[in-house]
Amino acid sequence: MRLLKCTGTYENRTMRLLIASALLVVAALTGCGGGKPALAVPDPSAAVGLPPPPVAGPVNTYSGAQSPGAWTLTLDNTNGIFSYQPVTYPASATTGSIQVVNGFTTLGTTGGYALEVEGRAAVLRPGSVTTPLVFAVPQTECYPIAGRIRLPYIGMFAGSGNALLSHGSVIASTDSSGDSWPFIELQGTAVSGPASFTGTCSSTSGQAAINFTSQDVLYDAWAPFDSTVAVPTANTKSSIWVGPSGFFVADQSDPTTTRPTGSSVAGVIEPAAALNTTDMASKKYLGFLYEPGGLRNAGGVTNTYPTVASPVAFGQVTSSGTTMTGGIFPNDDTTQTPNSDITITLGTQDATYNGLYSSVSITVLDPAQNCANYGSGTSGINAQGYITCTFSGLAVVGNPESKYALFITSYNGAANPGGAPMQIYLFQQ
Repeated sequence: MRLLKCTGTYENRTMRLLIASALLVVAALTGCGGGKPALAVPDPSAAVGLPPPPVAGPVNTYSGAQSPGAWTLTLDNTNGIFSYQPVTYPASATTGSIQVVNGFTTLGTTGGYALEVEGRAAVLRPGSVTTPLVFAVPQTECYPIAGRIRLPYIGMFAGSGNALLSHGSVIASTDSSGDSWPFIELQGTAVSGPASFTGTCSSTSGQAAINFTSQDVLYDAWAPFDSTVAVPTANTKSSIWVGPSGFFVADQSDPTTTRPTGSSVAGVIEPAAALNTTDMASKKYLGFLYEPGGLRNAGGVTNTYPTVASPVAFGQVTSSGTTMTGGIFPNDDTTQTPNSDITITLGTQDATYNGLYSSVSITVLDPAQNCANYGSGTSGINAQGYITCTFSGLAVVGNPESKYALFITSYNGAANPGGAPMQIYLFQQ
């Protein structure tokens, strides 16, 4: 007896999963030849995890989060138009024309930038360089998955202290319809797990979301930095969106608070096997560097610093071993040549969790010598004689459809006196 593989439409796969489950139960109860009940062993070649993703099309609607708060984004590459809108903390939709330049989508004249992995995921910067990022995926329906999948992630809102190098993961499964999503083994350095909760998937107008009411916290660093609100509040709304290739995002936020309050996470399904780090470092990537604004204390003086969200490119300079080199686009202009003044050394992959790198090292220029003056990293000098700052990071990495995606969190000791949280989102081109 063989389990049917997950092929065809979602509806066909669901029916086949039901039939296969029924056959397994019958086999286990009746046995063979009237003897003891036979043990039903699943076919090892049967599909496990997400169903085969549909072919990516040029028009996609994405659901995601800005940490805190849910958003929607539509990119219509056929007609050259876009639309995005915050949902949890609502505002009018922003619309306009799009133009793709060097891999980035320019959104009108003031709408910002988007980086799209067409039909799989999108990073949106809905405005100027001081606007926080939105990470989003297209979940268009409630679908079943076979077996269980692990979803590792980092927090999109980089908190302070230990939360800066924190990560989490949760294991997801579904019922045969894809409506019920049990989540178990919520764990990691960003959560208080292990814990479990169940989400309910619902679909409206071609868009789906997995909602849950548990008070379990996926990431325990909540915005704003100076919040004294209990985490989570009784009014917290929690949603998870899982895209067709394994990119996912979750938002837990309170729509009733005066200031946006909550937290979001972004990540990608755990690879089926350990990654080849040297191969990963040799590829070319586009993405964003993000430093959330807020209060910073240095030498007893507290100052307010703005958010920085800059498009970046890595891999234009040949890598060395497991070190990647890249930088931001000057003047926030993706038509220019990107800098090559940031190096990321990935370090050793975790022996237990595929794609987890907990000893990342990042080096940036430090003309103000903030590392030396305030001790937020290790000061040094590069081959060109410029002063640098080196600091630690953590990365969650996946390779859906054989292309790498890196979610990196760290604390940039050179950003200003006292440093600043820094995250880098990279997607192989």
